[in-house]
Amino acid sequence: MSTSQPGDSLPRVEQPPLAAAEVLPLPKPTPSSAAGRIQYLDSLRYVFSHPEWFKNLLIFSVFTLIPVLNSVLVCGYLYQIVEHRHRRLPGAYPLFQIRGFAAYMTRGIWCFFLSSIVGVIIAPMIQVLTQGTMFGSMAAIQSGDWGAVAAAVVIPLVIIGFLLFLLGLQVLITPFMLRGGLSQDFGLMMNFRWIGHYLQTMWLETTLVCLFVLLSTLVIAPLGCLVFCYGFFAAMAFMTMVQGHLQCQLYELYLARGGEPIPLRPLPVDLPPVVRSSSPTPL
Repeated sequence: MSTSQPGDSLPRVEQPPLAAAEVLPLPKPTPSSAAGRIQYLDSLRYVFSHPEWFKNLLIFSVFTLIPVLNSVLVCGYLYQIVEHRHRRLPGAYPLFQIRGFAAYMTRGIWCFFLSSIVGVIIAPMIQVLTQGTMFGSMAAIQSGDWGAVAAAVVIPLVIIGFLLFLLGLQVLITPFMLRGGLSQDFGLMMNFRWIGHYLQTMWLETTLVCLFVLLSTLVIAPLGCLVFCYGFFAAMAFMTMVQGHLQCQLYELYLARGGEPIPLRPLPVDLPPVVRSSSPTPL
């Protein structure tokens, strides 16, 4: 609606208020939520459940080659899969579409922002740990036989400890990413009360899911490299869709255990098609 006041040279356009976030009722229980456990193999079969899975995988993997923006794009598509399954929308999963590029970027930007902050924090820690272990091992080996024995014991322990640290970090940021990807709002993402309750309720399942994703990636990524190296990017795209299925299972299992739903943005409403009149336009 446009209004004008006396003396105004241009009319003022009043924008309608933005639609409020909606909280969906609890969905019908899935096999994972009903059984109280995660269906890991179903997440691998899920990618092949769409008749156009091969075409979708190729298109999605091509767009993951975009520098810098690929991380935002991957997060956006991942959580679109999660919301698609949670809303019980038709189709196994939404196909990756070029016209949805802006929507993927909007959805994934806060997840990318969070992962960037975490990366900036842990990068110096990784550097100090790597350099310290390397130079300490060299000094221990040069000191004599006992030093070599100590290095042989300490180095594996440092590697194991570092991997456990990364696993714990992944478990910690999973609820943040889940809230950011579904709510598409930074303020809603940083709800520490919800994060604490989620981790208290779902820490074991989230840890097992992160381990499953890690081990599956270690198996699938080398196999992808055998297909002219481009298969590596297709393997990463495959694992992104697997994570979408797994994270939806985690979220709905959390809801089944009495968790608080994440507010979702209303689905976009398509504009009606333009109907051209057959009568001539009056001059």
